[in-house]
Amino acid sequence: MPPTPEPTQDPFFHRPELATALADQALDTSLGTSGGMFLAAPRRTGKSTFLRQDLLPEFERRNLHVIYVDLWVDKAQNPAIHIANAIRTELAREDGPVAKTLKKLSTMSKLTVGAWGNGLSFDLSQLHLSKDATLADALKALSKASQKKLILVIDEAQHALTTEEGINALFSLKAARDSLNTDPGQFGMQLVATGSNRDKLATLVNGREQAFYGADMVQFPTLGKDYVQWLVGRAKLDLDLDQATEVFLSLGSRPEPFRKALSQTRLQTALAPTQDANALLANLAAKGVSDAKTDFLNTVASLPPLQSALLRQLAADTLLGPDVRRPGLFSAAMKARLLARLEIEMGAAHGVSVETPAVQNALDKLREENFLWRSQRGSYSVEDEQFLEWLVEETGA
Repeated sequence: MPPTPEPTQDPFFHRPELATALADQALDTSLGTSGGMFLAAPRRTGKSTFLRQDLLPEFERRNLHVIYVDLWVDKAQNPAIHIANAIRTELAREDGPVAKTLKKLSTMSKLTVGAWGNGLSFDLSQLHLSKDATLADALKALSKASQKKLILVIDEAQHALTTEEGINALFSLKAARDSLNTDPGQFGMQLVATGSNRDKLATLVNGREQAFYGADMVQFPTLGKDYVQWLVGRAKLDLDLDQATEVFLSLGSRPEPFRKALSQTRLQTALAPTQDANALLANLAAKGVSDAKTDFLNTVASLPPLQSALLRQLAADTLLGPDVRRPGLFSAAMKARLLARLEIEMGAAHGVSVETPAVQNALDKLREENFLWRSQRGSYSVEDEQFLEWLVEETGA
């Protein structure tokens, strides 16, 4: 007789209390119409998994119509198209009721997604929408068709700032939200946005020219001791929980490198059971970080000199703090800084141009290789906070 299989384990660590608290905050309008909630957390700390596995189901349990869009799933795609496609998918599901709500016309056309009716539009010829339908009209129809309040969740929302169409889409969403929340007979709409870089995400809520100026900014709580206990239990390792938690925190509370270190620890202790599992975990985790850092810094060192100097200088400028005005990338002050850095690294006769065309070309190449992030307004920053930390640690950048 074959052995009875063990019950299937849930592969995800759930945080129901956090989901409840954040859902309450996102939907709370007791102090006036909410401008939305923006959650910031470093990349690879479990934010997107939490959204999909805990927060979205919590909204659905509250009988909300959830629209989810991940702007990071394909960075080459215009973020406005990602937003448009997410809304189009929901409209298609409610095709019949939407048609009735919008009084089906014989002429089908496009739905415009852009500020004040301008910008990107996408084909909705399969749906029964008026050729003059706006994004607000479509979202109102969707809400009425489902008889539910809408909750739009945008993951990696700062990516919308990289194109003019993305910025326009945010203004259209704000206009739609305001209309749904103030027009009589509407069910309402709220927005939740996340970002992996607090400074970039803050641009969306702190800039007076931005669509969601004044919205709530929340630092997303990272995983902690309860997650470590859950994962160590799944690994079936005899580890000191406090020591394992210290290791996890040393990894920036990032699950992926911690899981890798746990897996390696389990294998090595299976091969040599007398080893100290706690020390082994700490050593393997530290080695993993050291190897990743070395690999990254070697990659930076192999870049063309101007690209390397620009990347290091942008990292160094973060040490100035948010309240210090920084020189423009094409200013005389920046050219002087780049020349000084190049002379230290290559000598006075380095022969590298720091004129505007050369700097612009280097910035473009760094963006293509995902070292830099650029907003549509022309500001640049190091793409990954972990990379930024390593650059600063190495030489003060």
